[in-house]
Amino acid sequence: MAVRHEKEVKADYDTLNSPPVLKTPSPMEKQAANLYTRRIFMKFQEELVETLAYLATVVDDTGSAITYQVAKFGEDHKVHHVRFNAFEKSASCSCQMFEFSGIICRHILAVFRVKNVLTLPSNYILKRWTRNAKSGVVLDEHTLGLPCNTQESLAARSENLRQEAIRYVEEGAESEHIYNVAMGALHEAIRKVAAAKKCGSAPVQTTVFNGSEQLQWCSLDEDEKIQELRAELEQASQRCEAYRTKLLSVMKDMEERKLRISVKVQNVRLKMKD
Repeated sequence: MAVRHEKEVKADYDTLNSPPVLKTPSPMEKQAANLYTRRIFMKFQEELVETLAYLATVVDDTGSAITYQVAKFGEDHKVHHVRFNAFEKSASCSCQMFEFSGIICRHILAVFRVKNVLTLPSNYILKRWTRNAKSGVVLDEHTLGLPCNTQESLAARSENLRQEAIRYVEEGAESEHIYNVAMGALHEAIRKVAAAKKCGSAPVQTTVFNGSEQLQWCSLDEDEKIQELRAELEQASQRCEAYRTKLLSVMKDMEERKLRISVKVQNVRLKMKD
């Protein structure tokens, strides 16, 4: 852990104190150098430089989005498809690199070059990768202009959760005690997430009782829960009544069978006496 922390400190120092070397005159590269951490910028820069060897060809121009076929020069057998929305300045690629890593791929950047998108759209800047993320000056979606309910925002949230989970695993496995604490907190988080999903868009309220946080029902769910409980109670009552009726029928049959057996035994005894 000490070695990893030392590497992180060095990376933070390099990011804040030594500007990266730009390889192109692209305004997008300069923008990324000012926004991204050193490590993420190097990956972005690699993707950007690679676009110079890629060709983007329109294959479908119907509807609000244009579909491009993107391939490296001389490698037409290795193609990816990019859908570009000019109005929103957004694109999605079949390689799904951005969805998985949070770094925009060379294929989308190649389309941006063709469409004269000179700067990186804000919805492709994940706050996790920004220079100020670790210093506490974390840029939120509003500051960066990220949309709140789009596929890009979903990718941003997914990447943020993934990075937090990785850090959680690394720190939670340091010792058995920390592991147990981490697992307890994780189970509590799972419970809260499940409650939030049941509430839909309504906020889940919590109160502190005896030093611990207690989860409360969502106000919008209360009526629905009451109706469900009433229905379950009615069904249980009906099942109990049906079971009672069946039990009485079985008992009656057993009594009648017992009576018939008694009569037969009595008849046998009488015949034996004769």
